[in-house]
Amino acid sequence: MLAAQGDKSAPPLQTSEFDAAIVDLVSRDAIEIPPYPAVALKVQALVRRQDYGLDELTRLVASDQALAADALRCANSAFYSRGAPAQTLNAAINRIGASEVVRLAVASGLGAHARKGGPLAALKRRVWLDALACAALAQELARKRGLSAEEAFLCGLLHDFGKVIAIVCIEQILQSRRDTSLRPVEEWMGLVERFHVELGLVLATRWKLPALVSDVISLHHGESSAAELPAMVDVVAVTDEVVALLADESWLSPEALGAISGLAAAECELVARVLDRLPGFIASFEGAAPLVGSAGSAVAEKRPEDFLSGPTPVSFPVQVVLHREIRQYRATKIATGHLTVNGPSPLPESVLMELTLKTAAPFSCWATAKLYWPELGGYTVLLQPFALNGEAALAWRKLLQSSAAS
Repeated sequence: MLAAQGDKSAPPLQTSEFDAAIVDLVSRDAIEIPPYPAVALKVQALVRRQDYGLDELTRLVASDQALAADALRCANSAFYSRGAPAQTLNAAINRIGASEVVRLAVASGLGAHARKGGPLAALKRRVWLDALACAALAQELARKRGLSAEEAFLCGLLHDFGKVIAIVCIEQILQSRRDTSLRPVEEWMGLVERFHVELGLVLATRWKLPALVSDVISLHHGESSAAELPAMVDVVAVTDEVVALLADESWLSPEALGAISGLAAAECELVARVLDRLPGFIASFEGAAPLVGSAGSAVAEKRPEDFLSGPTPVSFPVQVVLHREIRQYRATKIATGHLTVNGPSPLPESVLMELTLKTAAPFSCWATAKLYWPELGGYTVLLQPFALNGEAALAWRKLLQSSAAS
């Protein structure tokens, strides 16, 4: 029931009321499902012809500004980069390949939907980051197992897209009921988890996706034997576990990945190598920087103490690159999996950004912001490294050791 005219908000909705409201939206077929990306349909149709030329494909990609930008950034990310940078869209598409462009077109189109603002915008961005990570990992693992990399990418990208749809549903309900109460992120995600499979299948039905994708959506949390292709469900289930670990662990070595029962030893080495290249690929789809500091979030803020355990005071410059914009900060504290920096402006949550830590031995890594607060005449931002593997992981550990010893 709507609040009385003139009220700024209504009494907080109970969990059961959210459940009932989402069920009502589903029963009335009133769920907001994004259309299948139009440019992806055109690219798929062109590639199926098999008599197209590179220039024709380039013109089609160039007709969609967002896809053109994403394709150029992807081609120059560590995921695809080989040799000199691709300076033109034609060179980028030639490097990526036509089948890859089809996959990128789907990801680029859905990214605009997942990055929309709203009271749960940070949750949508986090879910989308996970979807891109799963897509990239599934593609490489499927190739290793002799499965279709193209199908694996799409399955990894879409298997949990029901979470984005669930979050949009919750935002729709919050707006209609004028509920402005704050809840912990765990409470919101618990609600999302209950409905994401069902809503993912609504997406599959609306888009008329292949049975393979529907199987992955419905079965990746449980028994895969009922699927049309159980091996593909298993690939996505395994990459799902890897991505879940990334949310809590700053680095994942092959030994740490060995704890995942579905990964063979050689596959752990492969996944660790892919993780080295993963952040740049994901960052290619970030689009414009989201606004920060605006009111309207429905997520209850956490405290720095919820993340930092035994931080060590430090002081060195940190350069942050966010959507090709360079910002300067100063590190103030470091812990095993977090770094606090202080600077003139806050940074958006759940968006990948590249850091250059200008220590005695400078190194670069990727991170996401977890929260920020006014301090020292500016803003202190708590950052969590993302997929901190290889040389960056070694450099971070050395920094921790030297900071603790000084």
